[in-house]
Amino acid sequence: MGEKSSPGEMDMNEGTVAMLIQWCTLCLVWMGSLDRLARALGMSRRRLLAVIAGFLLSSFANWTLAFAPVTVSVSGTLLPLLACAWLYGHLPYDKRRICLVAAGIVASFLFWLRWLFFNDPVLLVWDERVLLPAAAVILVMMVGRNPLPQLFALLLSQVLSDAIHGFFFWRWAKTCQLGSPYAQDLLWSGLSYWMLVCLVWLTAQKKSGWNNAEPSGTEDV
Repeated sequence: MGEKSSPGEMDMNEGTVAMLIQWCTLCLVWMGSLDRLARALGMSRRRLLAVIAGFLLSSFANWTLAFAPVTVSVSGTLLPLLACAWLYGHLPYDKRRICLVAAGIVASFLFWLRWLFFNDPVLLVWDERVLLPAAAVILVMMVGRNPLPQLFALLLSQVLSDAIHGFFFWRWAKTCQLGSPYAQDLLWSGLSYWMLVCLVWLTAQKKSGWNNAEPSGTEDV
């Protein structure tokens, strides 16, 4: 079911925002601007480049898997779920359950907020691609100070929220598209906000001396 437009809605084709953010992120990783964040996630620059490039390629090609009447996007659903699986495997054991619960709570809130905006567009003081990702980032920042569980909760909650939204409106639309270009805009807008907040936080930590010890072994060799 299509999204209702609003006076403040961005005049841009669905999926364009996601591809622009992916391309900008790829450039930033290549230049080393995100090395500090990559180290916090326990990833090398080379691996992070490969992940972003995979997202960008699948978004550009618009690869999908069809299980009529459900269509699943590779870049919008499958790749984020694979990333969640990798992140989950690297989470501390004592953090895994709380991260899963947090992702479920955030996903439920995002679906409720999206449903509320759909039924009462006057509440949309700004575009959904700004409000929903911003709300998601604010909520996942409460999971902890470590970027790893934050990223896991952010990715999983947005994928779950999109799935709930798709199946909920299935009764009217008669089709269900998971990971649509619009959902990818929401996902990558949230990731861009989260990266900005994390970089500011990590920089503040280094300047203040709160956490001088950074993980090693993630250099791009």
